[in-house]
Amino acid sequence: MSKQHFHTLLSRYRKGECSEQEKRLVEQWFTLLDGEKPHHTYEESQQVENRIWQAIQEKQSPIREAKLYKLSVLFPWRWVAAAAVLVAIVWGSYLFQLNNTSQTQMGLVESQRSNGLLKRTNNTAHLQVIKLEDGTEISLSPKGSVEFPAQFEGNKREVFLTGKAFFKVARNPQKPFLVYTGDVVTKVLGTSFWVNASNNNQAVEVSVVTGKVSVFQRDARNDYVTEKVKSGVILTPNQRVTYEQNSQSFVTSLVEKPVLVSATEQPIAVEVPFVFEDTPLAEVVAKLEAAYGIEIILENERLKNCLFTADITKQPLFTKLDLLCASLNAGYEVRGTKILVSGNGCSPN
Repeated sequence: MSKQHFHTLLSRYRKGECSEQEKRLVEQWFTLLDGEKPHHTYEESQQVENRIWQAIQEKQSPIREAKLYKLSVLFPWRWVAAAAVLVAIVWGSYLFQLNNTSQTQMGLVESQRSNGLLKRTNNTAHLQVIKLEDGTEISLSPKGSVEFPAQFEGNKREVFLTGKAFFKVARNPQKPFLVYTGDVVTKVLGTSFWVNASNNNQAVEVSVVTGKVSVFQRDARNDYVTEKVKSGVILTPNQRVTYEQNSQSFVTSLVEKPVLVSATEQPIAVEVPFVFEDTPLAEVVAKLEAAYGIEIILENERLKNCLFTADITKQPLFTKLDLLCASLNAGYEVRGTKILVSGNGCSPN
């Protein structure tokens, strides 16, 4: 075992990433050490860890050198080395708990609101996952907060967001899921999407990963479940909308990094080949449209006659388009949620 592996084991236990078997073994050794309750300084703890590491090395050397020993002789040494590792893990965990209690208390803070809702606030520097009673998962960004009921009742599921979060909503057509962010309401049945209102709700951005999302301006007079909302937009995967509070307007566009989606509007985990050999541009565009769910418009009909040869499988969408247009002396621009390709085109064969 290397020294790096030694410290990796310590780190894994501190982060709670050990297996159940490892945890049980560590807890057994912790019980043996609990009676002593040592209070060492940081420097002393480092000396202890170094001595344990040295002991491990001393026990492992005979194992490596005595290749002719019987297995019955070697096993006891290995158990001693394993025991030393477990002692190191327990000791590191003990120090970690001593030095980081206050940091744990400043993590995901929960409070009860006067309106009966639960409030979770993320005071850490990482995403924190919150699981709701219906199976929905909310990945809350740092400094963000979300309010929700302990139990969803009635014909809708409502949460209130401040900041940025990713929602993976459990599907339930009988109970639409509503996210309130300042003046904006995001309505879904079951899908995944980002909501970003980090700038004090001055601009609220919603971007869709899977499914369809309806985004509209909040109006206390409307019943968002039974009534049709006339204002706002409907988003599909790889689309986003930004609501500007000052102008009270919605501006739609494409996400920065579109992902491959299937016919069911779900992301595709496997790699889709994009290999072309003297392929008409019309066929190339059709395949890109189907793969990303984004409409691509050819401004000039003559562009359909152009032939394209390249392997652009591993490139993101906009790099694919850069290579495509460069080879055809053409260009493209994003207009709303569509892509417009322009150029002189090619003469038919």
